[in-house]
Amino acid sequence: MEEQKNNQNQENQQQTNNQAPVPPQKNKSALTFILILVIALLAVVTVLYINQRSTTQEIETALTAEKDSLQSHLLNLRNDYDELMTDNDTLNAQLNEEKEKIDDLLAEIKTVKATNYAKIKQLQSELTTLRKVAKSYVRQIDSLNTMNKELVAENIKVKNEMAQVTKSKEELEEKNKDLSGKVELASELRTENLQAIPINKRGKENNKINKIEKIKVTFQIKENVLAEKGERDVYIRIAGPDDYILAKSEDDLFEYQGQEIVYSAKRPIDFMGDNLDVIVYWDNNGALIPGTYEVYVFADGNEIGNAQFQIVEGGLF
Repeated sequence: MEEQKNNQNQENQQQTNNQAPVPPQKNKSALTFILILVIALLAVVTVLYINQRSTTQEIETALTAEKDSLQSHLLNLRNDYDELMTDNDTLNAQLNEEKEKIDDLLAEIKTVKATNYAKIKQLQSELTTLRKVAKSYVRQIDSLNTMNKELVAENIKVKNEMAQVTKSKEELEEKNKDLSGKVELASELRTENLQAIPINKRGKENNKINKIEKIKVTFQIKENVLAEKGERDVYIRIAGPDDYILAKSEDDLFEYQGQEIVYSAKRPIDFMGDNLDVIVYWDNNGALIPGTYEVYVFADGNEIGNAQFQIVEGGLF
């Protein structure tokens, strides 16, 4: 029993002897290892931080470029809207509404940070929608312009046709007017065998001033089936060598070319379209003077014949 205790004590003593203190060299190595590990971790963290910062800057640069591009596209789209021209008031009102939307987006994009990726994407989506709308307006305006060109062409065609019709109408009216003038001219009464003869008391021709009792004017109204038939007055004007009109009264007037002029004598007739012999007398009132006299015959407001006669100084026979 005692021998066992001794053996046990010897073993404990031997184990105590085996647990000797750690030399200082081993502690230094452990500290070095820990320091190296910490430095390595710091290096890794630094590299990761630098990489992360670089990536963030690249993203910000890309987003800024997208923002600038978005703003540029909006400005271009705004200019495109300014160039859209139409005479359609309703369409112009719609175009103005779209331009106001673009102006609102341009004002909004100035306040958006480049890092606001979600907002930039939203604005890009709205730009896409605005572009689609703009294309639809371009198609509408092109269609309207095409229609307008067709209408202008049709209008020009119609105007040309109307001008041609007007020209033809004017030519026809001119022809009708000319024809009417010819018919009117053809329908005027005409005389032939017109004579003005001074006669004495016995009805014999005598042109001596002291022997003249009357001036006898004879003529025949020519046949005219176009002339208006019926009663009318025939007027005689006798102009002396001094151009004085021989007249019984200043109130003996008739209308000629819009004026009232005096006549020397008148005679009612009933013209039925056939040849008609007419005799008109002017009674000498003592106003005769020697010289050449002009006799004019009027009917229906037209001069239808003229002749001359002579009066000479008086004598016994």
